[in-house]
Amino acid sequence: MKILKFGGSSLATTDCIRGVARIVLEEARRGPVIVVLSAFQGVTNQLLDCARLAEKNDRRYDAAWKKIASRHHSAVDSLLDRRRAIRIRSQVDTLLGDLHDALHGVQLLGHSPPRALDLIASFGERLCALIVAAHLARVHPARFVDARQLVVTDNQFTNANVIFSKTNRAARRYFTDLFQLRRRRPIPVVTGFIGSTSDGQTTTIGRNGSDYTAAILGAALGASVIEIWTDVDGVLSADPKAVAPAFVLPRITYEEAMELSYFGAKVLHPAAIAPAVARRIPLLIKNTFHPEAPGTLISGDRSDGDQLAKGISSIAGLTLLTIRGLSMVGVPGIAERLFRALASRGVNVILISQASSEHTICFAVREADTALAIAAVRHEFRFEFQNHLTSLDEKPNQAIVAVVGDEMKGHPGVSGKVFGALGRHNINISAIAQGASERNISCVIDVAQQARALNIIHQAFFEVRKRLALVVIGVGNIGGTLLRQMHEQRAYLLARGFDVTVVGVANSKWFALEGNGINLARWRERLSASRRRMDPQVLAREIAKLELTDAAVVDCTAADSIVKAYPEFVRANLHIITPNKRANVLPWRQYAALMELLRKRQKYFLDEANVGAGLPIMSTLRDLIASGDVIRKVEGIFSGTLSYLFNSFDGSMPFSALVRTAYQTGLTEPDPRDDLSGQDVARKLLILARQSGLKLEIADVHVESLVPRSLALKPFSHRFFSSLAKHDCEMEERLKRAQSRRAVLRYVGTLEGGRARAGIREFPHDHPIAATKGSDNIIAFTTKRYSRTPLVVQGPGAGADVTAMGVFSDILKLLNYLPH
Repeated sequence: MKILKFGGSSLATTDCIRGVARIVLEEARRGPVIVVLSAFQGVTNQLLDCARLAEKNDRRYDAAWKKIASRHHSAVDSLLDRRRAIRIRSQVDTLLGDLHDALHGVQLLGHSPPRALDLIASFGERLCALIVAAHLARVHPARFVDARQLVVTDNQFTNANVIFSKTNRAARRYFTDLFQLRRRRPIPVVTGFIGSTSDGQTTTIGRNGSDYTAAILGAALGASVIEIWTDVDGVLSADPKAVAPAFVLPRITYEEAMELSYFGAKVLHPAAIAPAVARRIPLLIKNTFHPEAPGTLISGDRSDGDQLAKGISSIAGLTLLTIRGLSMVGVPGIAERLFRALASRGVNVILISQASSEHTICFAVREADTALAIAAVRHEFRFEFQNHLTSLDEKPNQAIVAVVGDEMKGHPGVSGKVFGALGRHNINISAIAQGASERNISCVIDVAQQARALNIIHQAFFEVRKRLALVVIGVGNIGGTLLRQMHEQRAYLLARGFDVTVVGVANSKWFALEGNGINLARWRERLSASRRRMDPQVLAREIAKLELTDAAVVDCTAADSIVKAYPEFVRANLHIITPNKRANVLPWRQYAALMELLRKRQKYFLDEANVGAGLPIMSTLRDLIASGDVIRKVEGIFSGTLSYLFNSFDGSMPFSALVRTAYQTGLTEPDPRDDLSGQDVARKLLILARQSGLKLEIADVHVESLVPRSLALKPFSHRFFSSLAKHDCEMEERLKRAQSRRAVLRYVGTLEGGRARAGIREFPHDHPIAATKGSDNIIAFTTKRYSRTPLVVQGPGAGADVTAMGVFSDILKLLNYLPH
């Protein structure tokens, strides 16, 4: 025999009810079944709202009652043929009349005691089961069964305790008689959630208690399985609303299910499992809307495999209370006094943790119980408070996150994995608890961090691929090229176990954000359609609202305004990847503060493309230092534009004409003076100097500018080139002197002896720096290890493709840095 329980959205509409009927009839063809139903979706809340309105003598309760009546009348008309509908509608009207009388009684009384609330709430299940039984009876014999005939409880109204000895006898007697009387076994349709006292008063066994009813009957009758039909495919590894990659667990143990249910998993009522566990009856969680899905089997058998954790659940809306004091140390019975005091006020303790020093006891209660809990503690320990021996701290807006799994028992490092993952993502833990069974590790955190914490732990325990969300700011040459490269390399990244999603793009005017990712084939259209004005501070706040697990902002601009927002991005838990040199050349105090913030927040700052575009200049320097080498000198050509100009400057064309040609072919900045001033080289030298441990400012870099003073301050226009031509003779003279010495001119940056300088220098033809071609960069590292022959890095040092590839390599580095 199977018990089939349906509720919630399974009973939302008449179409849903038809789907339930198909499932029930299919199962009935295979063997005997008992169906347990809750009320139509939302009706229980509507009934209790009616009671509250009637209690206040608010005549709107009558309109609310009519709405409930209309819904059930519509269900009868839709689900039953005309002849059957007339008979069932009469019974429905009788129940609705009884409901109206009960509400009228509450109105006259001006009070709705728990006993009245239970009676009023019971009509939801009674009406639903009556209508569904009639719908099934069109095809197969079915009988409406009022659980008040079967489930015997005490008189603890609204949350009554089941008297199992009487309930088991009543259930066995009723169903034995029912199944023996008829040749064709009927389908019993039982009301969930409700019972009655021995003297016939209606009770309820707790909200969501229809699961409990199914388990009670299953245990009483020795069912082969109890099937709980819901709107999800089974018990998931986490709440899918908070954790998108959550997946269905094929099987879990009773103990795992109870832990997950207790800590907030909404598939099962926590108490529903207890009767099944006592009789070792398996429970199967199935999806009414996807009946072919296998579901989750809950049984006493431990699953095979090496999966340490089975699931993560969470409870929000808690307050953490901490009682502390030296008077508690070594005093027996403190915890017992605390529990007794809380129990006397009806306060349920969700979690408790006591320090080994016995100096503090932390416990979590629901926010609604906070005032009662504080009053209970202050009364019980009034002597200690009066003498200032004890204090009580209150921390509201807390949530518990619990990691559950039988396989965690005796396995070292599980707690470290949980707390290490949270710590790396700057989630502070207020309290920790682990049961003696080692099946559950729980921690208390701020409720604002709940969704992130669930995702972080889920990723640490369950996900094979590393996930990384990116927000790309600046979608011009470099940013646009990067987005193209990422779109093209999507399959490659997935094959390497990396799931990289661009969740945001921004230009100087607008930004677009999508938590599930932006289609990189259509990012331009998505950004053009956005009406969210670009403000870096606002963007940082909006990204924080997405509660991403691992995320980075990719700054492909050269804007100071974006750099000013870097602290906000870091506080929003974002790593930073950028070819933008502005952050690395901030005034020292600002630069040091940013680096310290990154360190404290455990965020990476990846800047390979700051120097040399896609060349491994920054990483080479860092690796040399990390390996214990000593940097003595860094020298080279750091500007692709200046490299091109001096590689081409052989006297056949005036220097100003070369500058004009470079400008026309896009090799210079929009204002070529930005290249000719040497400031770009100065910034790169400063960056390398700071990476080497020097506390230099940009003013400390001595730079030879190739822009005549008379042309430096005027707004740029095309007349600049003709004005620059008036100074060609100076450059020609320098070239002739170099040629006379069988040398060439190159614009070189040098870092040596704690000093940095940039300017034109002569190099013999056989020198590596003289042999560069086109717009190549070349950087030579002279170190203690590489003292005779410098370590040389050479290659293209400019261009959107190579710079974007340098940024892409930083994205890959970050993916490899992130822990599994």
